[in-house]
Amino acid sequence: MDFSKLRHRIIFLKPTDNVTNGMGETVPRYKPFKPYLPLPLQVQGEDVYLTHDSDGNAVLVYADGKPYAHKLALKEYSVAGFVSPMSGREYEESQKLRVETTYKISTRFFRNITPEMRILYDNKEFKIVSVLDLNEKHEELQIIAIHKDTHTAQDYSGDADE
Repeated sequence: MDFSKLRHRIIFLKPTDNVTNGMGETVPRYKPFKPYLPLPLQVQGEDVYLTHDSDGNAVLVYADGKPYAHKLALKEYSVAGFVSPMSGREYEESQKLRVETTYKISTRFFRNITPEMRILYDNKEFKIVSVLDLNEKHEELQIIAIHKDTHTAQDYSGDADE
C-alpha cells in the first residue's frame, strides 16, 4: 500500500442504539469511534452522535444537541484515507430527481469495519456497501461507499444568481 496517497481524514461511525425520528420511525444512531483501540471495539469518550444540519450536511453533536467542533472530531476520531469518486447516477425518488455517487475509500487495515457502519468525510455521510481486505494481508482496506445527496438534481439546474 502506498501510504503517501492517504491524504484525507475520515471518521468511522458505529451504530450504537436506536432512536425515534420525527416521523415516528425507529432508526439507528451513529457514534464516532477510534478503530485502532484494542478489541472488542469500544466507543470511547463523550456522548457524540451523528446528525444533519438544516442544509443536509452531516455533523456531530453532543447528546444534548450542542454542536461538536469538526476540528476536534478530526483530532479525536479521524484516520488517514483516500476518498475517490467511482461513479454517479440520478434517479427519481418521491417525484424528485436525486443524485447518488459511489466512492472508493482506501485506508490501512482495521479489524471489525462492517457495512453496518458509516463514514463521515467533509461533512458528508457515506453508507458502506462493502469492505475488502485487499490480498487478505491485513494491510489495506478498500471500502465501497455511497453518498446520497440531500439536494435534488433540480437544485443544481437553476442559475447561480437566483
